[in-house]
Amino acid sequence: MNDHEKRDFQAGLEAEVDAFMRGETTRRTFITRFGQMTGMLAASGPILAMMTDWALAQQKLELADAASPLGQAQAAAMKASMEGPADGSAFRAVEAAKAHSGVTLNMTYEAGLQALDPRNFSGPMWEQLTGMKSNVVELSNPDQYSKAVAEHIAGSGAYDVLDISPAWTPSLANGGVIAPLDDYIAKYMNPADLEDYHPLYKALPTYKGKIWGFFDDGDMFALYYRKDIFEDPKMVEAYQAKFNAKLAPPKTWEEYAQIAQFITDQMAPNVYGAGHFRKAGSPGNQFDFLQQYRANGGKLFGDDMKAGLVSDAGVKTLQNMIAANAASIPGNNELDAVSLWAAFLTGKVAMIYSWPPSGRMAANYSQSATAINFIPQSQIAGKVGYAVVPGNPEHATGYNKALSADSANPEAAYLFMQWACSPPVSLARCMLPYALRDPYRISHFKSELYGALFPSAKEYLSNLNNSANVGLLDPIMPGAQDYFLSIDRMCTAVWAGADPKASLETAAAEWNETTDRLGVDSQKAFYTEFLKLPGATADNTVEKLGMAVTL
Repeated sequence: MNDHEKRDFQAGLEAEVDAFMRGETTRRTFITRFGQMTGMLAASGPILAMMTDWALAQQKLELADAASPLGQAQAAAMKASMEGPADGSAFRAVEAAKAHSGVTLNMTYEAGLQALDPRNFSGPMWEQLTGMKSNVVELSNPDQYSKAVAEHIAGSGAYDVLDISPAWTPSLANGGVIAPLDDYIAKYMNPADLEDYHPLYKALPTYKGKIWGFFDDGDMFALYYRKDIFEDPKMVEAYQAKFNAKLAPPKTWEEYAQIAQFITDQMAPNVYGAGHFRKAGSPGNQFDFLQQYRANGGKLFGDDMKAGLVSDAGVKTLQNMIAANAASIPGNNELDAVSLWAAFLTGKVAMIYSWPPSGRMAANYSQSATAINFIPQSQIAGKVGYAVVPGNPEHATGYNKALSADSANPEAAYLFMQWACSPPVSLARCMLPYALRDPYRISHFKSELYGALFPSAKEYLSNLNNSANVGLLDPIMPGAQDYFLSIDRMCTAVWAGADPKASLETAAAEWNETTDRLGVDSQKAFYTEFLKLPGATADNTVEKLGMAVTL
């Protein structure tokens, strides 16, 4: 598109957002319009998975302007890989990997924007440094699990490096699909790199005392809100008069719904107080319920491994979510993450909580990349503030890099993983505007280069760090996806008018069926391991364990 066409498209998109919220257009029409710049739009797993044919065809090293923060980070990654320091994990990996020159590594990535990192940056740079090639196998999020298992059963040796959700680690480790890294780490890695992980993420690849991968994606929910609305004198005065309180980012879910309803009452239909991705299967319902439920004191399972959902905490959580829905934009219950982003970026919503790309998109940084220019230009750049989600935010999925136990080149595959996840290389990868890897190392949060990406980037990074200090993890155990789907169905039924307590009872029965099918004793052992992790419950967050990171 030329500039004139982009302006026309932007104006048309804003009109479509307005019409969608008034109920004058179907979601299909809206999404079709929204996807016109690429001709495709699909949500795969918890994140956006879309790209153009142009992007899919790329397999070459693309470097940013050398004077830009990203360009400087890329140059620093290259220098660390070629010149050292000699004890650095990037340098040591490259030096050892040269003995494997000519090897081709097959690595799985979620189809879409995630795969542009190894196609356009890390893969080509690794080849330039070591002579090793990479073959990126793009899979849907569920297939990243099922295909890995199927190829292991077949003994095909199809994959070398696997991108997996942390929730899958126990079952893939027990099933022999992935291999432990401890011996390779002792031989090649600078141990200080493990201490650079934020404490919430450091233990995610560990299971039964061994390390089964490198954590590689900080998918922490955070609150993004319109500062210009929250600081507007008329809004501040009206809120003080009505509630005898200061208009500020909410600290509780009751405040959240109250503030959202207040803004909707004051500003609709131009702006609504909040928006959520509540569409069945989008996903979103499970992550939102899990963060609120545990913040409200809810327990996932009892000592007998019976579901703990039917509780005062469960009812309170659903009631709070219903109140938030009522205060939100029309069509709220049919939104997915993509359509919510569109509404927020075009100025129609005052508050959202979502994954970290929200902050980069709101600042118009992501849209600087050709591969992601289907996202509308932000109409709220410079007006967005960051806050911790009320209570305890969810770390929703994320990724580990794991070593396939069937790899024909396990050492070569390990060395790539060590290099890609090393501090200087991972920083450059997290700063790519088109990829969806999010900060997870302490050095990422403290990075002056990342902090220079857009005017409020330092505040954005600080809030992601602070969110991780009090964040909660998705359950890491077999059957997690089945438990999630039960929550999604429960919430969808409640949005349609079903009784919250009865819906909780139905979901709990489904959870118990899943647990029985997988084996109560086995599931209890997995759950016991999960509860040892910082962030497994609201009572053992990183902050409450005395490990909070202060920037």
